[in-house]
Amino acid sequence: MKKFFKWLIFGIIIFVIAIFVLPLVFGYFFVSQNKDLIEKMISLTVDEKSSKSVDFTEVDSRFGFSSQIPSEFKAEYLPSLRAINIYDPSLPGTGNIEKSQLYITYFNANSFLTLNTVDIIGAEKMTVLGKEAILYTIAKKLNVPDFLGQPSWRNLAHKALDIRVSTENPSIFYSFAYKQNLGKKSFDNFINSLTFN
Repeated sequence: MKKFFKWLIFGIIIFVIAIFVLPLVFGYFFVSQNKDLIEKMISLTVDEKSSKSVDFTEVDSRFGFSSQIPSEFKAEYLPSLRAINIYDPSLPGTGNIEKSQLYITYFNANSFLTLNTVDIIGAEKMTVLGKEAILYTIAKKLNVPDFLGQPSWRNLAHKALDIRVSTENPSIFYSFAYKQNLGKKSFDNFINSLTFN
């Protein structure tokens, strides 16, 4: 009888270990070994819930792409500047232009161009979605008046990614400038979700 109880207690201990302890141990090792993967999965889930897809051809037909933007952001076409302003309507300020987070323009050319009104602080060549691109760090020249009708952050040092859409000459180029406060991660999410028509 004593042997039976010993085996019964031993069996219960093994059962408890198998049901409760082992999953915790294996779970801990899985999480610690796959931390980056789990963080990416969580990040993707959060991004999907907090963003929306915008077809920019519906904003203006000359902007032939779609992308994901934060769900609270809005996009508007600025006809006098031939630009799209993506702004956060919840921010304080008068007018959407001062609530701007992303500013998108386009031009047709045979090669990458920059305005003679800005100083190029840095230029990094890269490939974005299989297309030739340059990430510029630019600032308006000190002797140049502030850019009329544009977000005030465009007069300060900021980054702009120019993407060449085709290898043909001339090609359309899209320039995506973003406010420093938006952050690199949010900008990268926007760029990585681009789909060209």
